[in-house]
Amino acid sequence: MTNLLKKYQSAVGQLNYSLFLVTVALLPFPQIFLRYASVAWFATWVLEGHFCSKPSKEDWRKAIPFLMFGVWYLWKIISGLWAADIDAYGWQLERYLFFGLLVPVGIWGVNSLYDWKQICKVLAISCVAAVAIYTFTLFWVFNANIFNFDIVPHTLKPLTFDFFADKISSIKHRLFLCSTEMMGIMALLYIRKDILSKFGKYKGWFLIIGGIVMMISFIIATGSRASILSGVALISIWLLYKLPIRHIRYKIALIIFACAVGLFALSQHPRMQEFDYTRLMSIRNVEKGENVRLNIWGTALDSPEDYSLYGLGAGQSTPYLQKKFVEKGLVNYAKISFAAHNQYLTEWMEIGVIGMIFFILAWISIPYFNTHQARKSAMILLTLYGLNMLTDCMWGTFDGIILWAVWMLLIRLQANTQADQQSSRNTQ
Repeated sequence: MTNLLKKYQSAVGQLNYSLFLVTVALLPFPQIFLRYASVAWFATWVLEGHFCSKPSKEDWRKAIPFLMFGVWYLWKIISGLWAADIDAYGWQLERYLFFGLLVPVGIWGVNSLYDWKQICKVLAISCVAAVAIYTFTLFWVFNANIFNFDIVPHTLKPLTFDFFADKISSIKHRLFLCSTEMMGIMALLYIRKDILSKFGKYKGWFLIIGGIVMMISFIIATGSRASILSGVALISIWLLYKLPIRHIRYKIALIIFACAVGLFALSQHPRMQEFDYTRLMSIRNVEKGENVRLNIWGTALDSPEDYSLYGLGAGQSTPYLQKKFVEKGLVNYAKISFAAHNQYLTEWMEIGVIGMIFFILAWISIPYFNTHQARKSAMILLTLYGLNMLTDCMWGTFDGIILWAVWMLLIRLQANTQADQQSSRNTQ
């Protein structure tokens, strides 16, 4: 009976890890597949029964960032006491449920099969493959006349930046797609030594640089300004940690130079060149050249006294904005049901200053309770998400939530790997 139970647990454990690899591989693809894979992954984690063991003090310490997000999610639940729109409240909690589910995974961890570098390898391959598939498919569709097979008769030819970006966004939101690609770049850099060891110096660097160029080119082609800026910031962090320069002032000078080059490249992008700065603060119907985000933020900040202390309740920011849009005569904004397009503003509106304290502490705890390489990864997560949260609700869809969850677990696995390596050195 005991042997049968062990075989059962072993099989479920292997299935659990396989489903996690599938989830990671599906990150750059439409969220409908991602949702099913991640739910199946969590279900097998529960079936494995790993949570029946007693966590050690070190396990509790490593789980503190997860616990902090659990406290924040708990405050979201409590906010239902004063939420006006119960349907929106329930929908918000359902969408954010993964934050609550991830807490036990953070406390008890995962099985021993989880290999941090193997996961990075799967992520890097998937991101490069996604770039190739999306680019080839769209090129083939947009230029189908070459093959005497006009799939889309009214498609603009030749392919332009804007048209490519719009079609990509119809498959998967460009912000989440580009964020995943940046994770893929970091994963590729993390496993570069293994690639060089397996393929040799010249072939290895060809594969690494080729993959990075493909992903960066794809990010630029999608036209996501937030992603390009985040990419510049991530490169700066990488330079800060990796450049073999002893004096910090030289590193800072190079980082400033890299940022200047990145910003100049961004200013030359077609989406920036068509931007009309004279209409940034316009309050009118949604039309080309108008900065929708500034209009939304201005509307949200008209009456901060409505939500400052404890917020409107989970899921209430969008219904609140619809009423404000109607009051201002922004009919098109109300019809489209615009969200706040800023995660910080969304949190402030929904859970107030009290909830924002939990939210900020949860973010700060990620690098604070990690060390060495895991802390660097945490800083990358904070930079990538922190900047993108300024211009969009990163947790507005399941893509952003599962992307955050996977990255958090990768940091935990990286920390465990470092701890095991340190323990091995101490015993030798």
